[in-house]
Amino acid sequence: MPPPPASTEPVRRGMRYFEHPLNERIRLFLRLEWLFSLGRDDAARTGPAAGHARLGNLLQIESLLLRGDVRKEILREFERVQQAWNTLRKRPAVDHARLDRLLGEFSLKSRRLLENESRMGERLRQCELLNLFKSRSAVPGGAAPFEVPAYAHWIQKEEASRGTLMAGWYAELDPIEDAVRFYLQLLRESAPFSPEQAPQGSFEEDLSLLSAVSLVRIGLSGDVLCFPEVSASRHRLFIRFLIQPDPCQRPEPFRQAVDWQLQHCQL
Repeated sequence: MPPPPASTEPVRRGMRYFEHPLNERIRLFLRLEWLFSLGRDDAARTGPAAGHARLGNLLQIESLLLRGDVRKEILREFERVQQAWNTLRKRPAVDHARLDRLLGEFSLKSRRLLENESRMGERLRQCELLNLFKSRSAVPGGAAPFEVPAYAHWIQKEEASRGTLMAGWYAELDPIEDAVRFYLQLLRESAPFSPEQAPQGSFEEDLSLLSAVSLVRIGLSGDVLCFPEVSASRHRLFIRFLIQPDPCQRPEPFRQAVDWQLQHCQL
């Protein structure tokens, strides 16, 4: 078990980052983070099209929440990390002030999740407009305003009125968004990047010696023309680099040497 991360990873200009989760829990967290990020981007825009996109994004988040009790998944992961990090108190080299602060953050966010005893998003699932929008969205173009008068009425309301209601729907999920962002930030800060090279555009590594790695991150310089395709399990990591000059054509193996960076993340 590594010590708590010491500092936020600096953003490297001109770098591109690719991530690959090694278990389903982290995959779920990454999907939620992505959807919440899209929701924030849409909130910065105005007009019916932005409202339509943000509403569809909210329903994707709700669909993820329906696949299981996400709240309990987060609480289980927080409890695991807290138990492991509490054992670090006996190590003199550990920054105890930072350790206490991070453990306090885990406890605070856990309490926020526990305060809502019902499943997160329950009120969203009971909203008539959202259910109508979702049922019509199963058909391509089925949620067009002319198909659903109630939705047409809502999407043409004043921007402030529509935005306030939308913000309230997203606010119901704030404890989940906050917890997921906090956890993934710590996970990404948990290890440094190491320089690597793929001589013929491919790389293979034994992960069995690296216990509990849950996320692999790859950094590529912006001037590198290829991108990574990752295949991984708990025991093996295989990366091949591909090039795709025309996005409408299949990518091809990149046979040249690639200099890149690799990060093994674990909490």
